[in-house]
Amino acid sequence: MMYKLADTIHDSRYYINVIIFIIRVLKLILMKYRSVLLILIAIAFLLAPASADLRKIAPKSPVFIGEMGVDISSALNGCNQIGWWRAGNTTDDVPDKVIDIKGDMFNYTISSDLFSGYTGTWYCYNKQPNFPIFDVVKPEFDLKVWDLDHDRDVTGQIVPQSTRITYRIDTNLYPVFNVLNRPGLTLADSFMKVTLTDPNGQAITNIYTASIGSPDNVILNFDSNPVVKSSTYYWTNGGSWNRSAKDNVGAVIYPLGTYTFVGTQNLNNMLSYYGNDSRVNTGPRTITFVADVVATTPPVTSPAVTISASPIPTELTTPATMATSTTAPELTATETVTQKPTWTSAPLPIELTILGLGLAGLFAAIRYKKN
Repeated sequence: MMYKLADTIHDSRYYINVIIFIIRVLKLILMKYRSVLLILIAIAFLLAPASADLRKIAPKSPVFIGEMGVDISSALNGCNQIGWWRAGNTTDDVPDKVIDIKGDMFNYTISSDLFSGYTGTWYCYNKQPNFPIFDVVKPEFDLKVWDLDHDRDVTGQIVPQSTRITYRIDTNLYPVFNVLNRPGLTLADSFMKVTLTDPNGQAITNIYTASIGSPDNVILNFDSNPVVKSSTYYWTNGGSWNRSAKDNVGAVIYPLGTYTFVGTQNLNNMLSYYGNDSRVNTGPRTITFVADVVATTPPVTSPAVTISASPIPTELTTPATMATSTTAPELTATETVTQKPTWTSAPLPIELTILGLGLAGLFAAIRYKKN
């Protein structure tokens, strides 16, 4: 008996020592690798299924046609029959449509078969007084490429490389990101996705604000999972995207050509419900970048100078005396070269010519006679 008691005590001490050893080892690991443990916890949190907590609907909140697997139990608050009244009617009237909520209130689909054409507030019908359950809304979702320099839509257009651009989302789904409407909302929840590809079809996951190695360069993550809390949303860092940036060997990071944005939203599996419908998939939204046009100053040219030649006089003003004219010919205002006049003799009258010849012959006869 004493031996058995001693063995039991010995075994108990052994197990206690083993437990103490394990605790000490875990303590050492925790102290040495605390940061690693925290990182692993954070990764596990980020890898948890996104939008899982967007399923729970608060009373009187918007729900969207196409949402699948939503929990409307809190909104129903014990009601199992809901009704819809056309605008202008009251709940004292007979509802225009009634839906029986059966055993699927925790996994309910806002189907177009039941709710299309019946948007607006639905009320509890089988309990008095009638109270609002939720508001049914048709989803809207669109993405544009936006020119920040001129505040305009440039989707599908050609713009200079240096144009500051971003993407813009217009949607009515933003109430989902309000914890008053979706009580299970967390910061990790995002059901929207935007992709960007370059002219070679390569995905762009980050952007550079300047060339690699430049002190002004900042590497920013591309906003691929936007949390849209208003009807219009802009990619915040889009305007900082420098498409002239070069890598560490001087090669262009972002070649000229066509870049493509695509936006999708998958609120509670709407992609499965609608397929590639425009309500969940925007399709490609392109923009084409071309080289900037460098302004050049045209060369300065002097006006052409026209030189007009003055007329050459053909007659003397006093032909009898062969006098030269003392008046210089006039030059036009556009002349740049001074021209010298050419002087010519006018022909003598025939009478004077005969008289001269006669006198010359008389003088020659007289001189011959003297000799």
